[in-house]
Amino acid sequence: MKKFLLCASVLAVSACAGQPEPLGPPVTLPSGPALTGAEVRSLVVGNTATGQMSGSQATYTMYVAPGGAAELKRPTGIEKGVWQITQDGQLCMKWELFRDSENYCQNVYREGAVYKFRNNTSVELLTIAPGRKL
Repeated sequence: MKKFLLCASVLAVSACAGQPEPLGPPVTLPSGPALTGAEVRSLVVGNTATGQMSGSQATYTMYVAPGGAAELKRPTGIEKGVWQITQDGQLCMKWELFRDSENYCQNVYREGAVYKFRNNTSVELLTIAPGRKL
């Protein structure tokens, strides 16, 4: 009887276990080339980007100030950071706490009315608004 109950329990649990929901947009290759460094600079500097974080789907907003400073607004609050654009056009950000304060670089692609910020482990779809809007 114990074996039967154990087998029935295992079957019941396995029947309930399905594929988990994705945690964010899939990390797919964009359809066109990445923006150049000059295009990324023109797009983000002095402007605010808003979108959802891959993984958690939490909405965030970041302001990229002229001169290398940045601000990030997440559900947990606002933190300061720094940014730079690499010679190959990647936007690199480093925040006080977010992403363990590690430098995080992404290529930027235009996808219709939004921009795709992508690297090998994440992709975020962001809209851009002029000025600081945190």
